[in-house]
Amino acid sequence: MSSILVPVDFSLPCHNAYRFGLHLAEEFKLNVVLAHYSSGAIDPGQPLVFAGDGSLHGSNVKRLENFASSNADGIDYPLLEPPQGVEVTYEAEVVFSVSASIIARASKEDISMVVMAPRSTRKLLGKWLGSTSTTVSEACPCPVCLVPEDAQFSPWKKVVVANNSVTAEAYPLWQIEDIARKYSSYVHFVHVQWPRQYGPLKFTPWRLMEKLVDETPADYPFDVVTVDNEDVTAGLMEYADKIDSDLIVIVNSLRNRWRSLIHASLTQDLALRSKRPVLVLHAEDTTVSEEILQTETENIN
Repeated sequence: MSSILVPVDFSLPCHNAYRFGLHLAEEFKLNVVLAHYSSGAIDPGQPLVFAGDGSLHGSNVKRLENFASSNADGIDYPLLEPPQGVEVTYEAEVVFSVSASIIARASKEDISMVVMAPRSTRKLLGKWLGSTSTTVSEACPCPVCLVPEDAQFSPWKKVVVANNSVTAEAYPLWQIEDIARKYSSYVHFVHVQWPRQYGPLKFTPWRLMEKLVDETPADYPFDVVTVDNEDVTAGLMEYADKIDSDLIVIVNSLRNRWRSLIHASLTQDLALRSKRPVLVLHAEDTTVSEEILQTETENIN
């Protein structure tokens, strides 16, 4: 049975992402893999506690078990119980690169989606180029759902999709259609353009209309809109606020981890500014996917 991978660092934002992931697992009839990847270094801000079999691995697995239940120590996690039918398993590893390990694990056949917090704290320090969550979301071949700290799960009835140059490709449109069918969603494809733009357009948003109306007519309600804003992220978030959307979707072309580290992107900006869940989908490119997987596997071996 396929699973949702939920990587955590035992923070409260990660616990909220775990709760969100449990809801998605119940909705899509999936299991959950709760995972902790660490460098093995001792954090002076955290107490040194050995549990389980006394090893670092055993201690981390025990912490994951406590994290997932109602008897966690050290942080006041909200009480919860996994939904019936959702099995939670635990994985803990000491790794060279956290982001590379998450990407490699998510590339295995048993993982359908990654759900994670955009960052562990609200501090501005969390906004560094190439943070783990945004690196994973841009280089991971499966969908990645980034869950803000205060976001609560609700059925994805109203969905805002950032309309960019790869949104109209067949693979992400199929995934969006799957969501729309599952939740009877109304999908808003939103293109944000600079007001009073001079010069030729770099992107023509109406290619999407050709796909959804002429080539393969969509069987779900949607609209395609253009809004003016010099800040693309702000334009998307303001439109999402206007319709009170349940989800913001962005489609990316896959990058390997090193390219994503140096590429300041809309995904990164949305992940760190949005108060709504952000689902990152990817245009299908098996050559790039295989290259990324090989690179990330080599990095952690």
